Order: sequence, then structure tokens, then C-alpha cells
Amino acid sequence: MCDTFWAPGRERSYFGKNSDRKPSEPQALCILPRSPEAPRSAVSGGELPYPDKGLAVLLSKPSWIRGGEIGLNEKGVAVGNEAVFSKWPARKNGILGMDFLRIALRSASTAQEAVEILVELTERFDQGGNGAYRGRLFYDNSYLVAGFDGAFVLETAGKRWAWKKVEAPTAISNSYSIGLDYKRLDAETRKAISPVNEKMACYDEADAGRIGQKESWKPYVESRLHAFLTQGDSRRRAVEGRLAAAGPALDVTTAFEVLRSRSLPDPGRPGKTAVICAHDGDNLGYPTTASLAVEYGPKAGRCVAWFTGTSYPDISLYKPILLDDGEFTPLWTGYEYSEDAAASLEYWKRGRDLYRRGGKHLSRDPGFRKALDEAQERLRTAVDRLDAAGPDEVRKEVARIVSEWEAAFSKR
Repeated sequence: MCDTFWAPGRERSYFGKNSDRKPSEPQALCILPRSPEAPRSAVSGGELPYPDKGLAVLLSKPSWIRGGEIGLNEKGVAVGNEAVFSKWPARKNGILGMDFLRIALRSASTAQEAVEILVELTERFDQGGNGAYRGRLFYDNSYLVAGFDGAFVLETAGKRWAWKKVEAPTAISNSYSIGLDYKRLDAETRKAISPVNEKMACYDEADAGRIGQKESWKPYVESRLHAFLTQGDSRRRAVEGRLAAAGPALDVTTAFEVLRSRSLPDPGRPGKTAVICAHDGDNLGYPTTASLAVEYGPKAGRCVAWFTGTSYPDISLYKPILLDDGEFTPLWTGYEYSEDAAASLEYWKRGRDLYRRGGKHLSRDPGFRKALDEAQERLRTAVDRLDAAGPDEVRKEVARIVSEWEAAFSKR
């Protein structure tokens, strides 16, 4: 059970996602290099007749599929995918939303274009498929899409869809979140819940003057049982509440704090908390197996992606990758970034094994958390020196910090 967020600031904005999957399901980060355009796109188990423009993509993906849970492309477009459960059963032989995510990132130059591609894929191809590493799990998909042109939430149910543009701190989880605030709907849904726009051929469902003549998207599509079981609304409220509370002080450290949270207050349920960084046994048995944050800075075309490469971000360091003018530059060289690299999967497994040997208790150790925060701040300071010191010097500093941290961590 996953969580994704977007938090705009005055000079910097932040995208973040935790990928929660089965505890033994490996997930690694890779960089898909730029490639020539092709008439077909790769999906798990084959190809789709949909163009691939060949943009370079940073992708966090489960080892057994082609698609990804989280990604960032060379144009600065980031997408996070969430499982949601509608009133209509997902197609058992459909295409995974994670495959749709990969296709969108390979072709979209803006966040708006990524939304349009995802809508087209949703309408043209059956979504669904077995999303489980072991066993069976079928679901629909929601997406948070961000870029230098802003951020959007797209939610789907079969071939139905709704999207909205977001301006404030926003999160999505494993429940539907769009209510009356949709900006666009598919044609069938428009007939069902926004008939005035159908009659008047008006395509702007966000028109405030028609708010009393519309119905909400969320109750129209959502399975209430699954929404209750996943507790997606609680986690969404908790994340949005923490991001909003940060106010002008919002920074990448806040993003890390949210992604590492084991007990985040839910504003909708006083006295209750939500688990954002899940361990084995949390959130229906779906721990956090990968985490990624993207820091959009004031310089056009430039951002920094921070990834763990391991499960359990509350005991992991986020390592930096620079995206500048369309080029990905890993600032940590102790990782293999090619797709399906054995070394990156082995790194993930070592992290999981350390957790199982006692690491799960470390997040409650004040001394450990202080050391983690200090190491993370040193990495942040090193990255802030990029323009002054240059990437080669920063890579050396990052390598030193990560090596020292991992050596100390392995002894605990």
C-alpha cells in the first residue's frame, strides 16, 4: 500500500513516493538511456502498439516487470502510481498501471502531456493484470504526475477516468481522492455524474457555477470495502496535513521526514496516526520496498532525485542523482544503474537482510536516528555545493559519506 505526494514551495517544489510491496519482492532503481523513437512500447510480457519517443527515464521498478512504481524522465516529469479499487473488477489479462507509467515517462515532455498519454492508454487498452509478485492482486490505478509545469492527480476505474490540477500540498494513496473538484472526466462518466456539461458541451467540469449540478467522482467509482481495508484516506490526510503544516519551512528534509514516518498524525481522526514508512506486517503486509523524492529547484530544467535503493526508508539514506538540462548524473557511484542489474538487486537484498537481523528496531533508537539525520544532512550539504565544487568533487564527498554510513550501519 503506497503513498505519493506533491508539495509546491516558493522556490522549490517536492515530489515523493514510497513503494509498498511484498517484503521479499526485489525493487531496484535504473536509468533507461535515451533511445531512437519506436512504433511500439515495452510492457511486461510483450509490447503495445503505442509509440515510444525514447526519452531517458529514471525508474524504480519491481524486478519481475518492465514498468515501474515511480519514475522521473529527462524532461523533469515525475509519476507515481497507486493501486485503487473500484466497483468494477479489473481485467485479469489487462495491462499493469506500472507499464502505463513507463510508457508515459518515455514520451511526455510535460506533466500535462503525461496525463494526456495516461488517459489515452486507459481508454485504448484494458488495464488490470496480476500486480502481485506472488499470489493474485488485480486493481485499477491512480497517478500523481508532476513536472516543471505543475502537478496533476489522475484516477481511473476501468476505462473511466477523472483528473484535476493541484496547487496545494497533495497526496494520493490506495483510495480515490477526487470528489467534486475534477477538471476533466471521460465521456461516460460525464453523462452519469456531470450531465449539465454533457448537455452544454462544456468540457470544464471545474466550473464553480455548476458545482450544485454535479456529483462526486469518489463515491461513484470507489469500493468502500477496499477503501476501508487499505486506510488510504487516513494516510492521504496524514501526509497532506504534515506538508501543509510545514508552511514556508518546507524543504527536502520535510520530504524525507514524511517518507520515513512510522506514526504520522491523521487530522481527520484526532489521536490516530498513519504508517507511511511500512515495515513487514504493516499496512496489510506490504512494507516499503523503495522510496524516491524529487527536489525541483529554481533553475529551469534542473532537479535532484533522491533514492534509497533499499527497503525501509526510516533506516536508509537517500542518495542523490542530478538531472540537469536533460542529462542524468548519478552523484553516488556505488550503485549499478542499468536495468535489471544484478548488483543493484543484490544491494536491495543486503538492505533487507540487515533489517531482518535487527534493523527494524533501529528507527526507535534516538542515537541511530540522530546519526541518520546527520549523514543525510551532510549529503544535502554536499549536493548544495554542486555549482561551486563541480560534480566530480561532489561525487567523492557523497561516496565518502555513504561508505562511512553503511560501514557503521552494518555493525549495529
